[in-house]
Amino acid sequence: MRPQEKGFSLIELMIAMVLGLFIVGGVIVVFIGSSQSFNSNESLSRVQENGRFALELIARDLRNAGFKGGCFADADIQLDTTDPDYIADAFNVNHPVVGWVTDGSEFFAGDMTGYNSGTDIILIKHAADLSDAALNVDVAKVSKNFNVLGSEERGRILVLSDGALGCNLFQNTSTSGGVISKGTAGANINNQNVDFTQPFDKDEAEIYRLVSTLYYIGQGLSSSSALRSLSYATGSAVDQELVEDVTGMSIQYGIASGAGGALDYTSRANTVSDWDDVRAVRINLTVTGDENISHVFSSTVALRNRLLAQ
Repeated sequence: MRPQEKGFSLIELMIAMVLGLFIVGGVIVVFIGSSQSFNSNESLSRVQENGRFALELIARDLRNAGFKGGCFADADIQLDTTDPDYIADAFNVNHPVVGWVTDGSEFFAGDMTGYNSGTDIILIKHAADLSDAALNVDVAKVSKNFNVLGSEERGRILVLSDGALGCNLFQNTSTSGGVISKGTAGANINNQNVDFTQPFDKDEAEIYRLVSTLYYIGQGLSSSSALRSLSYATGSAVDQELVEDVTGMSIQYGIASGAGGALDYTSRANTVSDWDDVRAVRINLTVTGDENISHVFSSTVALRNRLLAQ
């Protein structure tokens, strides 16, 4: 008598294998889908983070554009305007916003890194607090050197301001700590051999640094395109990458169109006839990430220090 056979038949084994393959395949599909979803969400988060940060960098400067320390009159530019390194657009704080839709000009083209042709460029200027120097003596009209609490680096462009009397813009040529000099030599641009427009009282006046920043889209270090900047705070251009994966920048300028205060935002940089008429700026930044994700971030910023000029 043959013993009773136990176990799976070949058909049962094949069915089990097929079911197992379906289960494993389902797990793989779920895993791949989860990975793709994770990568997409991560890329989207990075795009949103980069876009918001890039917008805030430019918007912060725009909100301060034209600030001269409470001085509403035009600043007296005492830099040597005949020096080859002097660039009016970069140092004249009386014209706080200027833009281009080309390479900026022959002055800026050589300083930029891989400018993305066809994208907008904007240059913003304003005074900002000094963190390491403050007036501690009265400054006579004829002063070429005066003491400060702390120190400030040689070459720094400074604004000496008294809101009631006026303000002067010049370059620090001193190499000594605790001393500010307005010399005609010793730095890259230097100053005219002229007096200050008035004396400055240490209790009423303040000394500020000039912030002059050109924003543009150029070559990134780890990406094909990035938001970059040129800083002219010390007279010479300092180029740096700010935010990666920013691939486009388009800007419209709000122009005062009449006594009613309404602004016209149809102007691009190449159609603005008078930059003193600009009262607000609308920025559009395109940020591209992995997974073919691209998003346009927009913000409209009023030029607070220009609104009173309407």
